[in-house]
Amino acid sequence: MTEPVPAVAPPPRGGFGPGLALAFVAAILGGLAGALIIVTTNHRIGLVPVGIGFLVGVAIERFGGGDRRLPFAGAVIALLGCLLGDLFADTHILGRDAHLSSFDVVQHHLHAVWRFYTDSFGVFEGVFYAIAAWAGFGFAQRGVRRAQAAAAANQPPSIEVPGGAGDAAAGDSAPGVEPASPLGEPPAAP
Repeated sequence: MTEPVPAVAPPPRGGFGPGLALAFVAAILGGLAGALIIVTTNHRIGLVPVGIGFLVGVAIERFGGGDRRLPFAGAVIALLGCLLGDLFADTHILGRDAHLSSFDVVQHHLHAVWRFYTDSFGVFEGVFYAIAAWAGFGFAQRGVRRAQAAAAANQPPSIEVPGGAGDAAAGDSAPGVEPASPLGEPPAAP
């Protein structure tokens, strides 16, 4: 015999703290992976920021516990992850071109990295950053909706059904008062 499938997905685990922490971890890992893709291909690929936003949003969806504050944080953290990925890539590119290590570039030429980033940022990047923020927000919002659906599924009905189990048949009515009929009609006169 198979077990019944629940009609509502289980609520997300975690809470605000774990969701936020794992969103930052996802942003950093996504930024590093994005920088690796940019450096190895020598091209800025629009799906890299979208992937970072997706990672951040899914981390919040799974481990945010359905906290309503996290979707907005997911959008901001996704943008920060995109920024980090581009800055990591730009640091490596500038270091490679100047025959310096990335550590030396960060230590002595951080202003050059920022200038390179701002000079190369255009409409193309802005569109994909916006999509990344939307992905971070949207997937995190799915966690909120899952938590709300799970909470609603576990609540008792908001109205009582006349003639249901546990009514007058079990002796729950007040003494001297006849229970209402199942159709809502008044009881018959004696």
